[in-house]
Amino acid sequence: MSHQSGIQVSEELSKLFADAVSTGNTRMIRVSIEHESLVPSGTSTVQDGFEQDYKKYIEEYLEDAKPSYIFVRLDEKTSDNEYKWIFLCYVPDNAKVRDKMLYASTRATLTRELGDYRFVDNIYGTEKAEFTWDGYKKHLAHKAAEAPLTRREQELVEIKAAEAKTVSDYQGTTARKSFTPGIAFPLTEHAVEALSQLTKSKEDRSVNFVSLYLNNEKIEVDKSVEVTMDELRKTITENAPRFTFYLYQNSTGKESLVFIYTCPSSSKIRERMLYSSSKANVILEAESAASFQVVKKFETSDVSDLTQDYFAEELDQPSSNGGSGANTPTGSVVGDRIQLLGGTKQGFKRPAAPGRRRPPTTTTSTASSSAEAVTTTTEDTTTSS
Repeated sequence: MSHQSGIQVSEELSKLFADAVSTGNTRMIRVSIEHESLVPSGTSTVQDGFEQDYKKYIEEYLEDAKPSYIFVRLDEKTSDNEYKWIFLCYVPDNAKVRDKMLYASTRATLTRELGDYRFVDNIYGTEKAEFTWDGYKKHLAHKAAEAPLTRREQELVEIKAAEAKTVSDYQGTTARKSFTPGIAFPLTEHAVEALSQLTKSKEDRSVNFVSLYLNNEKIEVDKSVEVTMDELRKTITENAPRFTFYLYQNSTGKESLVFIYTCPSSSKIRERMLYSSSKANVILEAESAASFQVVKKFETSDVSDLTQDYFAEELDQPSSNGGSGANTPTGSVVGDRIQLLGGTKQGFKRPAAPGRRRPPTTTTSTASSSAEAVTTTTEDTTTSS
């Protein structure tokens, strides 16, 4: 039978390995290439446990400049009640070039002819240290280690770990937290104190602006200051996501507490995912801890959108149906860019089933068209008369 290197397994080696498999009395077999054939060049019987025998025999089969293959029998058995084996391929750097090429091109042939399924592990090396007991343990540790992750995969792992930790820490404390979607990070005491300032009267408080950020799986205070509407855009951090609670004051002096979630487009993917999935819980935590109610919730990727005109348009416009008017289109460019968090009061409308059409809802337009038609008919009749 011809192979890539032209080297074949000798009958002597085939018989020796078959006997070793059937009896289980052989611990190691060294194989060498001699006269263009794979032949056994040393054997060791089972004397003790795998570790003790390995330490005792392995160095006898490793020569400074001569390559070799070594079969080592483990103490574990397969489902067929045969002992498992490991395959060692030792090719030292200072071996002859021809020997290196022969051993490299023949190792697959050797295991294939003797039965690949019998060898549960393979070790290839060029130094004796790689085949000592310590080297073998390092090999096993390397195999057991997790495969390296890409940056994206690592971010997802961290996010899942944060979600699992949050569920473990907070599940069951209140019904509110248990059924809130997303991730729930706790507010620090400093954050609660800063938010509580927003509930005080103008005379008693020193701030009307509190921005929060995520740090070590907790919601910390970023800034807590008093700012005018014109200073709002300059005060919010522009290069990272932030949760901001702000007391907006209209032209009549009325104050409204609003929540602003800013997430620059340049933010890291991990930041965007964490902040986006935790914003709803931040609002609930803040409302519960500081005992206030958010009137309006905004979201934007550009702080320049947060202007006096836009806030006045969204918060000061009258409601036609007893609502806040926030659920109707504003017609402004800024209004289109800023997205309100939460759903409309009308709820979700189920789409029509395939092949069906909803009846027209613009009854006013239909009535007007009918009226115009009647008017036209009347005028035609009068003219004829």
